[in-house]
Amino acid sequence: MLRQVLAWLIAIVVGVVLGAAAAWEVMSFGGAGLTEHYGRWAYSRAAGSTAAGPYTRAIIAREGLLALSAREARYFSLDQDEQGRPLSESCIYELNGQPLDARWWSVTIYDEAGYLVANPADIWSVNGANVTLDAKGEWRVFISPTRPADGAWLPGTKGQPFHLTLRMYNPGQVFRADPARAVLPQIVKEGC
Repeated sequence: MLRQVLAWLIAIVVGVVLGAAAAWEVMSFGGAGLTEHYGRWAYSRAAGSTAAGPYTRAIIAREGLLALSAREARYFSLDQDEQGRPLSESCIYELNGQPLDARWWSVTIYDEAGYLVANPADIWSVNGANVTLDAKGEWRVFISPTRPADGAWLPGTKGQPFHLTLRMYNPGQVFRADPARAVLPQIVKEGC
């Protein structure tokens, strides 16, 4: 009788450990199959989709993304520069682009843990309403630990990696029809 109880306890412990390990694996790497890339920007087809399964919903919840439907919003993330290197707040980057095909858009800076980057300027985001277009109809934002002489700025903290999230609310029909043809903002490392 004691052996049978011990065997059941071992089976339960092994089942819980294997289940937890499988859930961790899916939560850590399971979203990769649902991710598309537009240049260096990553887009999850599952975010805001009714087809999202329980693991996809768990990944989205863990990331803190309160996803609207794909018709209402699109979410892109960027964690690498134009050379494929991780973004570092010790460096100076220029993020530039054209107005996006959406009713409203924003780019927000987050730390490695997924929180807004702590900075004394209390600036975490830029959007289509607060960037200035140049003579060519393009906008530019600098991402650096120190404020540039002019232009829009997203401050970082030296020595901390970061990532950017681009949100497009009410993307236009042209964009929804063929997102692969969209011209998303480009990031260029100016120096470290």
